[in-house]
Amino acid sequence: MQRSLTKGPITGSILLFALPLMLAYLLSATPLGVTGIWLSVPIGWALADAIGIGYYLKKKQ
Repeated sequence: MQRSLTKGPITGSILLFALPLMLAYLLSATPLGVTGIWLSVPIGWALADAIGIGYYLKKKQ
């Protein structure tokens, strides 16, 4: 279990859970169907990573 002390890691954890879930719902309604559900996981990871990197670079300045 991750213990986060700042809002950055907490936000990242929520995004890591929520993005694939939302993407699975949206992509399953497209012609991709079940394949869209499977694609939502790596797409969600990539988006959560990009947001986390952006947050890190913003805080690093």
